[in-house]
Amino acid sequence: MKKEMMIGRTYGSFTANEQRQIDSMISGAYYGTVDGIDNDRPSEIGEYQITLDLNNGLSVAGTLSVSEGEVVEYINDNGIFYNPAE
Repeated sequence: MKKEMMIGRTYGSFTANEQRQIDSMISGAYYGTVDGIDNDRPSEIGEYQITLDLNNGLSVAGTLSVSEGEVVEYINDNGIFYNPAE
């Protein structure tokens, strides 16, 4: 999917098929910093706000959900796609 048609749109504004395509484009995640040092992925049970990076250079807000037996990263429905280089 071309980034020009994604920038400024929310994840929830895409069709289910488009969302599956976007999900397959996730290339990494950013968990924030403390005192200028990047955090590792949290392992304690809970939900954490993260930034997900896509293989087309865009980023979007997401959530890391950690439960007793599962760790899931997903894009927030209201997450807006943006180019972090701009």
